[in-house]
Amino acid sequence: MKKTDSKIKKPIRIIFVVIVVVAIVLLYCIGPMAYVFAETRNGVDMWASGAAIYIDQSNSFVWDYNGEEQYDPDSLTMVLTCLIAAEQLNMEDLVTVTASALDESDKSTWLKEGEELTVDALMHLALMESNNRAARMLAISVAESEEEFVKLMNERAIELGCTKTEFYNATGHCNAGNYSSAKDMCLIVEAALENDIVGGILSEKTYDLAATNVHDSAPMKSSNRLMVGGSFKNYEGKNITVEEDPSVFAGMEGIDTGNRTATFAAADINGITAIIVTLKDYEGYDFADISKLISHAGSMIQPYKVLDKDTLFDKKAKVKNGAVTKVSGKAAEDGYVNLLEGASASLILVEPEFNEDLKAPITKGDVIGKAVIYLADVPVTYVDIVATDSVEEGWIFSKIGIPNFVALIIMIVLGVILIAVIVLGTIIRNKKAKARARRAARIKEIALKQLEQEQSAKERDWPY
Repeated sequence: MKKTDSKIKKPIRIIFVVIVVVAIVLLYCIGPMAYVFAETRNGVDMWASGAAIYIDQSNSFVWDYNGEEQYDPDSLTMVLTCLIAAEQLNMEDLVTVTASALDESDKSTWLKEGEELTVDALMHLALMESNNRAARMLAISVAESEEEFVKLMNERAIELGCTKTEFYNATGHCNAGNYSSAKDMCLIVEAALENDIVGGILSEKTYDLAATNVHDSAPMKSSNRLMVGGSFKNYEGKNITVEEDPSVFAGMEGIDTGNRTATFAAADINGITAIIVTLKDYEGYDFADISKLISHAGSMIQPYKVLDKDTLFDKKAKVKNGAVTKVSGKAAEDGYVNLLEGASASLILVEPEFNEDLKAPITKGDVIGKAVIYLADVPVTYVDIVATDSVEEGWIFSKIGIPNFVALIIMIVLGVILIAVIVLGTIIRNKKAKARARRAARIKEIALKQLEQEQSAKERDWPY
């Protein structure tokens, strides 16, 4: 009887072993099947190995998971590349692609040696298409070689406070030497968004690349699908649909050769900017992670409204060469800060700072400065200040700081003085003329009398 039971149990054990082996094969051999490995990481179910949420208005991290661990930043490397390039190159300058910018291992071979395009076009290719050749060409245009440019990258990373970052190329492509952390990448993204050029490109949903001497024009769109939405097949061949998130106003996704991703998104959450970075994630699932982290950020953000849109400032901006010497300003939008738990609103200070060398003409609504919002004496964000009125160019006196109204008064006063001088002069001249006439008449009268006396004496023959 025991022998029979043993015979029955043996096939069961074999079946069980086969099931376990098949499960292992499915999990580890037939694609990563990332969704199986999603787990709760510091309160958020996600797939990313490292992630962080940074609040721009308070210069603080409100959440992270392995936020200081080093991972491959992949194409997010190009954010710093483009930031440095934007600071040193003219966007309209024409660039000729050189052989040193080409690498046959690049995913995209769009750019060819001898192709001519603007710095602006190269920037869009790098930030919207993660084009390695475009990023290399920008680096070469700035520093003559990618190697020299990388030195600038590492110097700038240190300036930005990045302690876990080191770059070995300008693209993040096929190089195990590029490392960064989720927290460091947040700091790099923050600096990039503050740059009008780079921040503007990262905020664009679509762009039409102009035709070159090699290629026809081509449409492009943001690599961060939370900005544009749509369906696509991920690395597993699975159909992924991503809904456009209206709160996301900037972003980028980079995918390495192993289909792992580095992604960032900047979202407006009740007036507060949250920068979210995920590293070593999975294509397609990274956007689900970003969405969850946006929701998580919303639960931790405590927006405090500091300024109302159209708030007028007592202090005025000085204007040169204008019909007036000062112009009033108002807040262009509502101003918020993330008031951290335990922080008091009494720590908040708003200080208007107007642009230096403001010159007329100024149009109503032009940005003339910024209202800097301080939290505990630390500047955390700002709101643009716009002119409440237009200022036309002044008269010639405005060159020395005299407004038209004062100049008009001065001219009127000078005119009155001139007229008074003329009238007074005329009166004096008339008086003098009359006095001369009276003296002449008197002299004539005396002379006539004397003549008459002389004539009378002669007639009487009176001796003298």
